[in-house]
Amino acid sequence: MTDPACSNAPATSREDLEPILPRRRGCFGLFMALMLTAGALWGAALGGFLWMVDHTTSRVSQAFADFRPKVGSRVYSSDGEELGEFTLEARRLVRLSEIPLHVQKAVLATEDARFYAHRGVRIDALFSALRDFLVSGQTRGASTITMQVVRNVEPLEVGQERTIFRKLREMVVALQIERQFTKDEILELYLNQVFLGISAHGVDAAARQYFGVGVEDLTIGEAATIAGLLRSPNRNNPITNLKNALARRNIVLDQMFEEGFITAEERDKAKAEDLEAQVNARFEKAARLASGNVAQFQAPYFSEEVRQFLMERFGRDEVFQEGLQIQTTIDMRLQRVAERVLKEALDAFDEKQRKRLEKEGKLDEFMPVSGALVCLDNRSPWEGYVRAMVGGRDFTREKYNTATQARRQPGSSIKPFVWAAAIGNGFTPSSIVVDAPYYRPLPGGRVWAPKNFGGTFSGPIPIRHALEKSVNIVSIKLAEAVGVPVVRSLLERCGIPTDVEGLAIALGAGEVRPLDHCAAYAVFPLGGQRYEPVFVTEVRDRDGLARLDTRDRRAPVPAMDPRVAYVTLHMMEGVCQPGDGFYPTGWRASALKRPVAGKTGTTNDSRDAWFCGFTRQYTTVVWVGYRDNRPLGRGADYTGGRLACPIWVEFMSEAHEGLPVEDFEVPPGVTFYKINRMTGTLSGSYEEAFLAGTRPPEYVPPPPPEEPVPLEGTVVSDPSAGGAGADATGSLPSTTGASPGAMGTAPSGTGEGETSSSTLPPEG
Repeated sequence: MTDPACSNAPATSREDLEPILPRRRGCFGLFMALMLTAGALWGAALGGFLWMVDHTTSRVSQAFADFRPKVGSRVYSSDGEELGEFTLEARRLVRLSEIPLHVQKAVLATEDARFYAHRGVRIDALFSALRDFLVSGQTRGASTITMQVVRNVEPLEVGQERTIFRKLREMVVALQIERQFTKDEILELYLNQVFLGISAHGVDAAARQYFGVGVEDLTIGEAATIAGLLRSPNRNNPITNLKNALARRNIVLDQMFEEGFITAEERDKAKAEDLEAQVNARFEKAARLASGNVAQFQAPYFSEEVRQFLMERFGRDEVFQEGLQIQTTIDMRLQRVAERVLKEALDAFDEKQRKRLEKEGKLDEFMPVSGALVCLDNRSPWEGYVRAMVGGRDFTREKYNTATQARRQPGSSIKPFVWAAAIGNGFTPSSIVVDAPYYRPLPGGRVWAPKNFGGTFSGPIPIRHALEKSVNIVSIKLAEAVGVPVVRSLLERCGIPTDVEGLAIALGAGEVRPLDHCAAYAVFPLGGQRYEPVFVTEVRDRDGLARLDTRDRRAPVPAMDPRVAYVTLHMMEGVCQPGDGFYPTGWRASALKRPVAGKTGTTNDSRDAWFCGFTRQYTTVVWVGYRDNRPLGRGADYTGGRLACPIWVEFMSEAHEGLPVEDFEVPPGVTFYKINRMTGTLSGSYEEAFLAGTRPPEYVPPPPPEEPVPLEGTVVSDPSAGGAGADATGSLPSTTGASPGAMGTAPSGTGEGETSSSTLPPEG
């Protein structure tokens, strides 16, 4: 009669993994072991076992019960999509019920086929190991799965030395564990803890590392491949040692068949699987799923900021080993749009530059251009949430995050804050300033003569129209009139600290991170309130307990009067609205077909090109430039309006798909009058916003002619030369601001703005 425990019938259920009798091939060995252990050696060993068991009961039970495998922390987007995992040991805890039986069978066949029959220690294998030690002094296997668990559970502290005494301690603890815990509990821990090569710990991590799928999707052949790693994870690695992995896989499949875990047909079908094709087809996905390297994350620049935040808050060990669940603010739909549109635009620019340099015989000077994009949410209750962030072309090559680490000159994109300071200190959108040549003495016999973009002057001009044209001279005069300290204070409240003490501040001579610039611009649609950018909303531990919740603990910082914020915002809407034959610098933003406001920015020699703008729903900043600060080029083709604004438009167009068209909220204390956009008087049809109690004039008499005479000396247009502020000219209201200080130093540019009064769309 055939022994059912020794047949080759396939196991189809858990009961099939629990043999009633030992396998036939092991019967004689077991008999001999039992006979020989009747000797004094075994008696002494047994006595030692009993003594050690008695003295380890409580410690073993508690240590095993308290053991928590090291688990990485998973990062999720706002819509629940997994971005990646911060981990030192790639491991994903799964329930035994979630692990397919054929995966369990593969492991049992190669490591401990009679796991469900023994009580933690195999007596026959134990005796063989004792015999080898006494005869030759060598130690060898004989470890059951329970004993391997003991070895890998750090709190049990049985040691790793290869001695008979360590083996005895291991066996004692294994016996105790088998008394306290079920077989399924022990096997579950083993399958989640065992090392399987590279960084994978546990069968699910191995499935993702080698095959790019979860353990539930492994084929029989793939399961056998993973089981084959148990004896030698490096030697049998299917990625680096395919030949060895294939041979070992087939051995495991044969063992599974011999144990009755699979049929001959299943074995042969699994052996026919193309292991090389399986690995290669899924390698890219596998690398991303298994790696704790941020470079393999989705939204890597954003994810790196999350990692740094968590490290500061919780420390390295907790982030990488305690299985935190991290909810972030990133919207992966918006993030993918941002990555795509920025890359496409930068690639197109590179191609154009490459062709130009090749034509000029200077191809060796080519360098890929860089860029950054940050999008913040303006909607309640998500104000300040970072919805998209791109800090460079490719995180694997450029880990430097331009969005959060680079400090670049803002150029003319700083001007809305100068205008806001003016509105808060007696100016109105209709206030007239004379745009005319401006001179100022400098040390060393030089003269500072700043210019407008294009070198032209407009004469008397309302400050509304001056912002639309990005007039440098008007910006200088406004800063001079209200006082540089007033402008600096406003910038700092908006989150743009600066050490520029002179009038160069009006032209963007300071530096700002794109992330901070975006948060500062968001002050305008958020009613004068500044919200700190938020990357992480919630952190929970592996048990689901809250460790951090930022959603209800954010307090905005008042940055400016809500009325001032709105009046300035309303002028920035004009920057994006062509009309009456006039094309302002940000006219391309009008393609969004909804209420939009913003400002272009270009520094000297076009080293930085910006567009900063917002709708009621989102604030987005785009920067384009070279990392080494070289010029982008010369002329209107290299301005913020030409380079950055189209990227902004394409991103915002897709970001707003499905969102309602909403007007900006008007705060109390703001009134509206119909004005002439070009003159600022009541003689027009353009609806302008004013602080309550102020109104535009019905008629503005022409100012007296200005005939500035250049001072003697060498004329320079770059304020990086330094100097002192000049007296304002034109019709300026009196202010209470402090007098401007000395002209500050501008490292590379002045923030020359793009201007246009043409009847054709400008390229600035």
